[in-house]
Amino acid sequence: MQKKGRKWKERFVNYSFVAPAVVFIALFMLYPVWYTIEMSFKDVVLKNFLDSSQQSFAGLQNYKLIFGDKYFWNSLDHTWIFVLFSLVFQFALGFSFALFFNKKFPGNRWMRAILLIAWMNPAIITGAVFKWLMATDVGIFNFLLVHLGIVAEPVNFLASSQTALGSVIFGNIWVGVPFNMILLLSGLQGIDGDLYESAVIDGASPFARFRYITLPMLLPTIRVLLLLGFIYTFKVFDIIYAMTGGGPANASQILPYYSYEMAFKTFKFSQGAAASCVSFAIVAVLAAFYIYFSKKEEAA
Repeated sequence: MQKKGRKWKERFVNYSFVAPAVVFIALFMLYPVWYTIEMSFKDVVLKNFLDSSQQSFAGLQNYKLIFGDKYFWNSLDHTWIFVLFSLVFQFALGFSFALFFNKKFPGNRWMRAILLIAWMNPAIITGAVFKWLMATDVGIFNFLLVHLGIVAEPVNFLASSQTALGSVIFGNIWVGVPFNMILLLSGLQGIDGDLYESAVIDGASPFARFRYITLPMLLPTIRVLLLLGFIYTFKVFDIIYAMTGGGPANASQILPYYSYEMAFKTFKFSQGAAASCVSFAIVAVLAAFYIYFSKKEEAA
């Protein structure tokens, strides 16, 4: 009896430590997801938002409406462009910096710390800074381009449909490079130095050492990094909100911003929820594929 009582007491203590985390996840993660999915199948507008008894079941009508909306498909196209270019340049630059800072030299630590400032700042602040840097009349970028003779007159980076999306991609790359650098640098520092010493003794060139030691050893880190980068980039909102507001003429609008505009500007909450569910489904499918192939590799 005493052993049973002691076991139940231990279980109670263990559950007590876990309970706050479970409650937090349920309230602030699982419930909002469930509520969004439920709303996407209802007809929720401003007049019945607070009265669930007046919210009629709409079935797949909200999904039909957004799939028939050209702005939804435009935002999805912009999303893929935004994600692809952001991931490629964030990874390439982050990898370059990681290889650079993996070497010992004076000032290594404080230079790394300076680069981390871009990642530590809230993205909304970074977006506001880039909005000022890219301003047509007073922006530093235009000042340099004009005075260096690269362009004859200032470029409307954020007010032109041809350059707005590229401008927000540039700002997002700036935010993501330090995150890529830190994860890749930690992976590089985890590689046993004896492997490189043996390769040098065997006459392996720097390229061969990179191809046959560095890259294979970093593959698990790279997979995780690309998955996290995709998830984070796919749901970016704050930088676009601060820099362009999705404009001009929806030229820099991506899927999360489309959901925001549907829900909080046109007050079509159900259609905004449906767009959010589509975004969530894309990320969930990618994550499921990643988990499946990771388990398959571990089993092999």
